Amino acid sequence: MPQPVTTVVPFASLPSCAAQCGPLYDANGACVPPAAPQSNEVTYDNCFCAYDTLQPFKQGASGVCDAPCAADPAGLSSIQSWFTSFCNEAAAATTTSTSATSSSTSSANTAGSSDGGGGDWLSTHWKWVIMIVIIVVGIAGIWVGACIWRRKYLKKKDRMYELGKGLPSTVAVNTQGNLVGPGARDSNYSNAQGMFMSGSGAGYAEKPKKERKKWTVTQRT
Repeated sequence: MPQPVTTVVPFASLPSCAAQCGPLYDANGACVPPAAPQSNEVTYDNCFCAYDTLQPFKQGASGVCDAPCAADPAGLSSIQSWFTSFCNEAAAATTTSTSATSSSTSSANTAGSSDGGGGDWLSTHWKWVIMIVIIVVGIAGIWVGACIWRRKYLKKKDRMYELGKGLPSTVAVNTQGNLVGPGARDSNYSNAQGMFMSGSGAGYAEKPKKERKKWTVTQRT
């Protein structure tokens, strides 16, 4: 009969009567190759701890190796203590391995989902696209508004400059088109409709023509 390639039970470190305990050998041989499929150590350990003939060890020292260890009760208790400790560690290793496997599977599924949605870039970045569009439109609106305001300002400034021509240095035109300054109330500059505003009577009043006096020669010298 082929011998198992893996030994679960550390016979060398257990009491000598363990080497005469048939259920330990049976469980070890049934849970490792060639009797069991090739697998990892955690699988072998769990199989060993679940073997039917070893289950009495979970309740106490009796029921498994009673005959071989009849002359060594302390050795039998030591074997049972090792079995309990060994199976507790195997259960903890199984929990850790299961958690690691679940995490790996979850990560793989997440990565697969991300790769599957790689072509639909817009669906995952639409907020950024909207923000960029709003910023661009806002900057364009500010620029257009600034250009319109500047044109109106320059036009108004040119108009005020034209209206201010010919006025004394003490008189100026304010933003409402009215004359301001020490001489603004002078009748020559203020309240003259034809001076700064259009309408009936616009323009300066025409000065009367001077009549030329005729020179008559009355006598010769």
